[in-house]
Amino acid sequence: MRKTILLTALLLLLTASVCVAQNDHIGEGLASVAAIAGESKEPVEAQDTTAAAAPAEQLPLWKQKLFYGYNFDIYYHNDSRSDRKENGWSISVTPEIGWRVKERLHVGVRLSGGYQDANIAYATETSSGTETYKNIRVRQGSWEVMPYGRYRLKTLFNDKVGIWVEAHAFAGMQYPRLNDEETKGTDFYGLQHTITYGAQISPVITYQFNKKSTLQLFFSIISFGYSGTTQCYTDPLDGHKYNEHVHDVIIFSGKLRNLLNNQFTPGLYGIKFGVQKSF
Repeated sequence: MRKTILLTALLLLLTASVCVAQNDHIGEGLASVAAIAGESKEPVEAQDTTAAAAPAEQLPLWKQKLFYGYNFDIYYHNDSRSDRKENGWSISVTPEIGWRVKERLHVGVRLSGGYQDANIAYATETSSGTETYKNIRVRQGSWEVMPYGRYRLKTLFNDKVGIWVEAHAFAGMQYPRLNDEETKGTDFYGLQHTITYGAQISPVITYQFNKKSTLQLFFSIISFGYSGTTQCYTDPLDGHKYNEHVHDVIIFSGKLRNLLNNQFTPGLYGIKFGVQKSF
C-alpha cells in the first residue's frame, strides 16, 4: 500500500514538472513573437513621424531676394504752335534687375533703349512776305541707365495693390538725325548728340496678380527733381564744335507744366508700364 502511494506521488510530480516546462517554452515563444512584432512596428511609426515633421523645402536666398522685369514707354505727341508744327511717336524698352532689401524696400537698376520718329514743319517767310512751312523728319535713338530705390507706403485690397514712392538717377545720350529726301542720315542742324542726366522722385503703383508676377505703372508726369542736358553740335557756319548746357528743376515735370500752359510736347499722350518677375 505504501509503495503504491509513493509511486502515485512520483508520477504526479513528474507530470507537474513536464507541464511547467512546456508552459515556460510557450511563454518564451509568445514573448519572442511579441518582441518581433514590436520591433516591426517601431520603425514604421518612427518613419511616419519623421516624414510628418520634415520642414518644407525653402528657396535659396538669392531667389527670394532677386527679381527682374521689363518696362515699356509708349508716347504720341502733337505740338501745334503757330511757328512750328510737330507730331510723332516714341517707344522705349527698359529691362531691370533688383534686390528686395526688405518687403517694403527695393533697390535696382534699369537700362533703357529708345527710338523716336517725328515730323516737324517750321514756319518760314519767303521774299514776297508770305509764310510757308519747311517740312523735315527727325529720327532719334537713345539709351539711358537708371539706378533706383523705392519704398512702399501702403497696400490695398488684401495686399494686392501697392503704392510706392520711387527715387532714381539717370544718365544717357540721344542721337537725333535728319531723315528726309535731301538730308538723309545727317546731323540735326549740326547737333551730333545730347547728353542727359538728373534725378527724379515719382509715384509707382503695383498690382500683384500671382506669386511671381507684378504689374507696375509709372507716373513720371507727377514728379519732382532735377534734369540737365548738354547739346554737342558743330556750327554749320564756322565749323566749330560747341557744348550748350541747359538745366531745369522738375516740379510736376515739364510735361505737366506745358499741359497747364496749353502746350503739347513729346510724352504728353502715353503710358509707362511694366512687369516685375520673381525667380
